[in-house]
Amino acid sequence: MKAVFKKIWNTFKQVWCWSLFLTITLCVLLVLWGDQVAIAGNAILSGTSHKMVACFVLLIVWAACISIHHQIKKRQAQAAQDRAEIEAQAAQQSLIRETVDALTDRLNEAVATIKRAGLYGRLNDRVKYQLPWYMVIGPQNSGKTTLLECSGLDFPLNQASGKFTRDIQRSQHCEWYFANHAVLVDAGGRYFDQPETNIEGPVWVKFLNTLRTKRRRRPLNGLLLTIDIQTLQNPDENEIEQHARYVRERLQEIRHHLNSDIPVYLVLTKTDLVTGFDAFFAHLNREDMDQVVGVTFNQGEGEQAEKVKFEFEELLRRFNAQLLPLFHAERDLARRSDLLQFPRQLSSIVERLALFCELSFSETRYHSPTHLRGLYLTSVPEPTTDITESTAVIGQNLSMSQRVLPTSRHQRGFFIRRLLDDVIFPNSELATLDEKYEQKIKWINRSVYIASALIIIGLGSVWVNGFLGNHQKQQTMLTLKNQYQDQLLHISPLADEIELLPALNTLYHSTQIYNPDQLQYLEKHSGLNQGTKIASVAEAVYYQQLQELLLPRITSELENQISSNQQNREFLTKSLRAYLMMNMQEHMDKAFMSEWIAVNWSYRYSGSATEQNELQGHFNRLLNAGFKPVTLNQNLVAKTRKLLRQASTPELVYQQIKEEASNQELSNIRFSDYLGPNQILFTNVDVVIPGLYSQQGYQRVFLSKGLEQVKSLINENWVVGTSSDLSALEIREIYADVENLYFRDYLRYWQDAVDQLKVIPVSTLDQAVSQTTSVTAAGQPVVKVLALIKENTTFVDESQLAKDGTKAGLEEGSKHVTNYKAKRLAKLAAGALPKADNKTWTARRSVSHQFDKLNTLIPDGIEASIPLQDALVTINDLNSSLSIIKHSLNTPQSSFDAARKRMQGKITEIDKVRKTARNLPLPLSSWWNQVADNAWNIILTEAQKHVQMLYNDHVIVPYTLTLKGRYPFTTSNRDVNIADFNAFFQKDGVLDKFYRSTLAPFVQNRGGSLSLSALNGRDLGLSTQFMYQYSQGLQIQHTFYGRNKTQPKIGFKIAPFELDATALQAEFNYGDQTVLYRHGPIQKKSLSWPISEQRQFVNFVLKDLSGANVVSKQATGPWAFFRILDGFKVNKYQGQDVLKIDLQNKGMNAQYLIYSDRTPTPFDRKLLKNFTLSKRLS
Repeated sequence: MKAVFKKIWNTFKQVWCWSLFLTITLCVLLVLWGDQVAIAGNAILSGTSHKMVACFVLLIVWAACISIHHQIKKRQAQAAQDRAEIEAQAAQQSLIRETVDALTDRLNEAVATIKRAGLYGRLNDRVKYQLPWYMVIGPQNSGKTTLLECSGLDFPLNQASGKFTRDIQRSQHCEWYFANHAVLVDAGGRYFDQPETNIEGPVWVKFLNTLRTKRRRRPLNGLLLTIDIQTLQNPDENEIEQHARYVRERLQEIRHHLNSDIPVYLVLTKTDLVTGFDAFFAHLNREDMDQVVGVTFNQGEGEQAEKVKFEFEELLRRFNAQLLPLFHAERDLARRSDLLQFPRQLSSIVERLALFCELSFSETRYHSPTHLRGLYLTSVPEPTTDITESTAVIGQNLSMSQRVLPTSRHQRGFFIRRLLDDVIFPNSELATLDEKYEQKIKWINRSVYIASALIIIGLGSVWVNGFLGNHQKQQTMLTLKNQYQDQLLHISPLADEIELLPALNTLYHSTQIYNPDQLQYLEKHSGLNQGTKIASVAEAVYYQQLQELLLPRITSELENQISSNQQNREFLTKSLRAYLMMNMQEHMDKAFMSEWIAVNWSYRYSGSATEQNELQGHFNRLLNAGFKPVTLNQNLVAKTRKLLRQASTPELVYQQIKEEASNQELSNIRFSDYLGPNQILFTNVDVVIPGLYSQQGYQRVFLSKGLEQVKSLINENWVVGTSSDLSALEIREIYADVENLYFRDYLRYWQDAVDQLKVIPVSTLDQAVSQTTSVTAAGQPVVKVLALIKENTTFVDESQLAKDGTKAGLEEGSKHVTNYKAKRLAKLAAGALPKADNKTWTARRSVSHQFDKLNTLIPDGIEASIPLQDALVTINDLNSSLSIIKHSLNTPQSSFDAARKRMQGKITEIDKVRKTARNLPLPLSSWWNQVADNAWNIILTEAQKHVQMLYNDHVIVPYTLTLKGRYPFTTSNRDVNIADFNAFFQKDGVLDKFYRSTLAPFVQNRGGSLSLSALNGRDLGLSTQFMYQYSQGLQIQHTFYGRNKTQPKIGFKIAPFELDATALQAEFNYGDQTVLYRHGPIQKKSLSWPISEQRQFVNFVLKDLSGANVVSKQATGPWAFFRILDGFKVNKYQGQDVLKIDLQNKGMNAQYLIYSDRTPTPFDRKLLKNFTLSKRLS
């Protein structure tokens, strides 16, 4: 029962439990007594639903708090776990570093031991490569240390250093054994086994890297891999395969980190544990115990399982061959049995040994082959711990502990000594570096040699070049010195500045010979540079000569400017200012001085830009270096100042204000800065209005500082020497005059900027739509422009504040004046202030008045007024109309319809825009008209495309198919068919229909001559040639058809006019009718064209008295009569409707008159011949 209560109590102590209990308790309290809870007399939990909601909220709050609590606990636990892991990793890394340091120290100590000992040769760095190094590796307890200790080799250096070699304890790190012919490294078995949870892996890798660093050319000469023979006696092949793969990983690891192909000697240890070993080899003497028992392989044989199996079986056959003699010599039955077991035990491991070698040393897809040099059997006696009596006595005499005394376990092992001396050590050269690594080392060495050579050559070149360069520069300096002295002799006292250039350039050149900015880094730091001392002297001479040669001539030139420009006040002021700066250097403005002298030289030496730049460079360097004040011509200064003071003081002050304003970083005004992307709506948006002439400039220059600013500028008017001791009234009067000058320029700048702001003409419908969209877009460019104008052209009578302050100051000052006259003057000055203030207000008002009409369009400076909104609506309507045209299926046709509608006098959106423009002030009226003109021009352009299309389809096509290239329009054998002629020229024919349906609204027909109708200065853009050609076509219609618009019925009369006396008769055949004339009375014959009879035949025949035909012309077809006329000489006779025909041949002639009932006569083919239609309308 006690355990139950304890469990309940432990559960209740948990946060979630007691907090849930408290929450439920609170909910119960709310349910029972919630009605009594009130806020400001209001019972908020009076209802059951309210109580349930409150309980639900409490439970949600509890759940949220518990969730947050669990998250915090979880994060704290995770943080604690992370800290533990970090501490464990840190401890592990520390242990790794300590172990690696221990191994590195031992390796360094081994190398140092070899270098110090005289046993191995000369004491130099190559000693460590003169001895072969071998490493003994293998699993723990595989007999590595025992193999070395019982090998029978001498290790003199180990003994000399006091390190006993007979301590066969487990090797913790690595031990070095220094034999007479080699160095053997006993690697601890733990580095071979490398448990996954331990540190041996990283330590082993770092040790291999350190070994490679110490012995780059050949880290190791061979590997002795010790394998306990009992491992191969294990019948489980899976374990052998796993062990083989583990061996392969270690060997590949050594190969990778040492970058070497190292031969491996597989040593099977603990062979004495095989049954029968002692009986088989008990008879061996000391020499036989050192023999080699095993197999040595050539390159590539050790990885072949069959080869290993074959050679080991050969070894077993040798053992079997010795078995019979040994068996006969042995008398003990038990040992005889052991003798028989020994070869059998060894033969049982053949398959496993072959499998182990194949898996450990052969090549795979992911592993390189390992060179197995040999397979050998070894054995050492079992260690004992017995200490002989003699050894114990010696230990007592030497006061040594029994733990460190040698025991009887140092017996020599079997088959080890000659294996090392005769097989392994002589083959020390078999180990080779990896080919890629060896190539890398070679390239590194070559690179080092080349780099060293280049460094030596480079440093030598730098020093040689520095020496030669320094010598050359000194020679150059000497040459320049001699050159300057020669040039100085040729300079006359009256020479102007440009004649000084050769000498000054030479001096400046001398300062640049050792200019640090022009010297290269190597040249500066080569240690041979002598430029510092020489350059300082050259610069001192250069600046001294600038003051002695150039400065007096500049001063003289300034005096000349002042003397010769007494009538040019602005120029004189600047000249005097520059002249005074030469002495009054507290007022020196280097930028102004440099610019003023540069302008002077540009006038004097026009066309010599190079010389000007060189002089300017010398003068700028003189300004930057500074010079002693120049003695001025005081008479000239006094005279000039007197002259300048005679001029208007406000103009002088105004000039000073402009110069001061340029230093106040006032932002210039450009409409483009305010329009943003909508600036493409206007041209000249980049016209600059100086910042001085803006509301900001006005506030900062005139109002912010008020009259005190003017007084300050007057105090700085040191150029003209004007006194600053002026009364407030005088200052106020000057300020008023200055403000008048200011607002005069203010109005001029703004008026010019506004006048130049024009709407950009457009050339495409897309541009027109974009333009009208921009006008009414959300960006409101027009409103922005008007707001900017209003902001900077609207002024209130803010001077009243300054006036009140100044007046109060004067009156306050008069109270402290004791002299009666002075008081009176102060009061008069205070009373005179309104006059000056009215003058300044009038100046400001002139600007506001000029832009009143524009400013009323945007009363509050933000929103457009109703008239402006109405005007924008008309633009918006125009935009909608243009958009409809743009997005219609046929934009040219829609444009044509819109243009025809307007040309016919109907009111369109364009007319509404133009009407609105008449009620808007400039420049808005011009903007609205330009937008309307742009739209009208685009519509006409698009309409022309539609007219061109209709013209091509309805006029050019039938004209090309039926009229072009045919008679009577051109000389051709092909005639125009009368039906085609009718279809083209008759009423409602091709020509007439196109004129009435398309061209009529856009042209005027005055007596058959067509001309374009223009509206707002723009027309359809048809060419004059086209208009003339079409007029010709309409003239043909009028001539051939007259009032009968459907058929070309032309009546005419033909009558003989003259017949040669030698002629018999003249005969004219016209269809079926004949007109015959002999000498006698003349009669007119009425005919009509075209010939209505079937027989369309016409001929003229003139016969002589013998009846022979002198003239005979004939033609057929509908145009036969015209062809006959082409064959004779035809002239007009008595007006436009009569033609005279001359038939002449062989001196005989006859003449006829043709009377047409149309004027002009249609039989004059010039009208038809002149008619042609071009493909283009424009």
